[in-house]
Amino acid sequence: MNLQQELLLRTQHLADADVLRGMGYTSADETSLAHLHAIRRSPYLGLEKTHRDARYGERGFLEALCRCVDIPEADAGPAIEALEKRLVEDRAAFRHWLFADTDYVRGPGTPIFAMAFTEHFCRLKFPLGFWRLPWEERLAAACQKARDHITESGGKLVTWGEIKRYHYCYAEKRSIVISTTGEVIGEREAFDPPRATFGLAGSDENLGDLFDKDRE
Repeated sequence: MNLQQELLLRTQHLADADVLRGMGYTSADETSLAHLHAIRRSPYLGLEKTHRDARYGERGFLEALCRCVDIPEADAGPAIEALEKRLVEDRAAFRHWLFADTDYVRGPGTPIFAMAFTEHFCRLKFPLGFWRLPWEERLAAACQKARDHITESGGKLVTWGEIKRYHYCYAEKRSIVISTTGEVIGEREAFDPPRATFGLAGSDENLGDLFDKDRE
């Protein structure tokens, strides 16, 4: 049994508010509750989520939860360190993603900020750690993601227009081309669609990324 399974087993009969009180919180505030729920859903037990409050950061919160449900430090400590190592590796690896290609060419009347703020509809990320899956599973997941996206979007994207094809980007500047019905139809090298970015003067942050729901 891994640490996530152990935590789920030991907390399943406890109310969230009681767990947080056991961790030292005087009240179950919204931020702490949300992070507790994230730990239960996350393969990294919330270590990939930004969490800071007056009491804990990401690791401190997880360690306090383990203490609260009497998981020995001798078991929890090495498990958390292994998760942190895995997270570092996954963040360093190429992030696989799916590109919804509309053959869009910016016209003279389209403001760059409109493109930047809607580009996340075109660039669909796979989860951290997706690269660890066998090739056949990754390709099948990419084809399914294309089918799901074409259904959910109705085949058209705000600003960008009608989807013509998808690209499963599995390595730097390399992609597998997928039809709108989710079938593999080719492969591309040197595939590097330009990004539309828009930020404030003096800042390197792309404001459009704030609308990316998949961003950690």
